[in-house]
Amino acid sequence: MTFLAIDYGARRLGLALSEGAGLAWPLQTHARRPNDVRGDIAALLGLIRARGVEAIVLGIAGGSAQSDEIASQARRFVARLDEAAHAAGLELALFEADERFSTSLAQTQLRGAGISTRQSRDSGGADSIDARAAAVFLQTFLDARSDSPAPAPLDNPS
Repeated sequence: MTFLAIDYGARRLGLALSEGAGLAWPLQTHARRPNDVRGDIAALLGLIRARGVEAIVLGIAGGSAQSDEIASQARRFVARLDEAAHAAGLELALFEADERFSTSLAQTQLRGAGISTRQSRDSGGADSIDARAAAVFLQTFLDARSDSPAPAPLDNPS
């Protein structure tokens, strides 16, 4: 299954992918335009089609009034994305993942690679902090899925 992780923000969407091998990698950061949700959704639908995405993993942080409000906005955004995908004939599975500390872990990775926080914010590609944060929580999500026991096969009723 191909997963697209979305690290939702008011100004940027960090995007990461996993194409079935159980490995997540940062893809890009989509710079959002003010009051252009339709443009954001159109851009993501193009990416979903091009990459054969079958599932969305939305990063959700909680624990404060501000993060709860952002989580609510993110859920509304993904609901609109799902509606648009459905109208375009695309069926997506939707998941949420805990994104707490993903940005901190991504910053540590970037510093280790010699990339400053400022450089990573200015980058729109795979080296962006937002795309790396999405890859961090997507990898955690994938690891948790692989650690879960497989469902037991159904008994043959014959």
